[in-house]
Amino acid sequence: MSNGKDNILVSDKIEYFCHTSGTTGKQKLIPVTKESRLRASKYMGILLQKFAYNNLKDKWSSEKGLLISDMVTTTYTPSNIPICSATSGGMKGIKHLIPYIYTSPLEIMYIEDKSTSLYLHLLFALKEKKLMYIAGVFISNILDLLRELEKNSKYLIDDIKKGKINKKLNLEKDIRDKLNSYLSPNASRADELEKEFNKGFKNICERIWPNIVYIACVDGASFSIYDKAVHFYTNNIPIYSPCLSASEGTLGINKHCDEIKYIIIPDTVFYEFIDSEDFNKTNPKTLSIDQLKIGKSYEIVLTNFAGLYRYKLGDVVKVVNLFNSCPEVIFLYRKNQILNMAAEKTTEDHITSAIKNTMKKCNTELIDYTTLADNSTSPGKYIFYMEFKKSLPKNQLKKLETTLDLELQKSNLAYNRFRKNSRLSALKVITLSPNTFFKIKESLQKKGISKNQIKIPRVITDNKKILDIIKKILL
Repeated sequence: MSNGKDNILVSDKIEYFCHTSGTTGKQKLIPVTKESRLRASKYMGILLQKFAYNNLKDKWSSEKGLLISDMVTTTYTPSNIPICSATSGGMKGIKHLIPYIYTSPLEIMYIEDKSTSLYLHLLFALKEKKLMYIAGVFISNILDLLRELEKNSKYLIDDIKKGKINKKLNLEKDIRDKLNSYLSPNASRADELEKEFNKGFKNICERIWPNIVYIACVDGASFSIYDKAVHFYTNNIPIYSPCLSASEGTLGINKHCDEIKYIIIPDTVFYEFIDSEDFNKTNPKTLSIDQLKIGKSYEIVLTNFAGLYRYKLGDVVKVVNLFNSCPEVIFLYRKNQILNMAAEKTTEDHITSAIKNTMKKCNTELIDYTTLADNSTSPGKYIFYMEFKKSLPKNQLKKLETTLDLELQKSNLAYNRFRKNSRLSALKVITLSPNTFFKIKESLQKKGISKNQIKIPRVITDNKKILDIIKKILL
């Protein structure tokens, strides 16, 4: 297909290939046709806004929003078919709308460097005092944006005051000139921002954008470790997790702003589901969407409009309710993101719960983490590579390590059982130096992953590049 041959898997023309992030497994090329793209955009472009409005209509203003996204084409196939991320491909389909609904000019959407693009997204959004919302793919993108705001606040104030982008920002001349043409000096807004920045960055979003209504991004599950850090900047602004989506298809939409659960969309793909009790079977029985039961967990299998047939997605969800006749689900974990040395099945959910409780008990702020199964000794143990906001003395690190092991035993009773009978050793925490995960993200972007789709894998399996970066930093 990538070589341009037609009628392989699907008869429709391939518009572009999505490359999956590859952070939790091997990077794949997923074909996208006009039909599969339109099936997704029907919900992503219209219905999500409707649900957000239903929840927040008392504050709704219909002003522009700040969207952290891009339209960068990573490369092309030998037959000249574009390869890009799912979000980039989707944005290209609505690029004619960008000037009317988002604060960032179209030119920013083609900038590859992450820090540069975040800075420019902020610059044009800060001009708009009546900004209504901020949106990104993941909550980690929102956190990166807000940290960029704090880090470069002085430059942003100066650029708004002068109406020109500072020369320290690495931009090609034609792009710089075009973006500068959209700016004009605004000393009063710059003074207003400077006054608020000087008060500190706690609750900054509400102070510089008093009409902001919500933040839209994927949250929940292992992403929830970023919540506390984001809330420092955003205070009580609702965070709306709008959809359950993948490069292979848009699967669910969330009608709630105060909960994270998704209504399975019945017509974007054809669904089959594998009961969690059958995960280890060679040929498991599949269930249709109308056979699912509340309280049960399932792996999603899909057939889409772009040639994927009975494709095991690897995502495991739990049915918590019905919306009319459609299952409402919560995301649990990815099957390849499990710690399972003793068949105890420690999932992302178990790990996230243990980490959040540990950070609270130890009064410590975590930047990010990943884990590795270590069988170099017997019995084996799990290594938690962690980056903290502040370095920890040895006695505090030991306390945190012990607390984390106990909390993991509470969140997963099977882990507790295998710790008690010595089939697993106590976990080990290895602290990483500042900016380790920033360097990991940089490395993943160089590998071809979209800067807005990068997510840190919670379990290192076959991603040796991440482990190599960590080991190099530890040396």
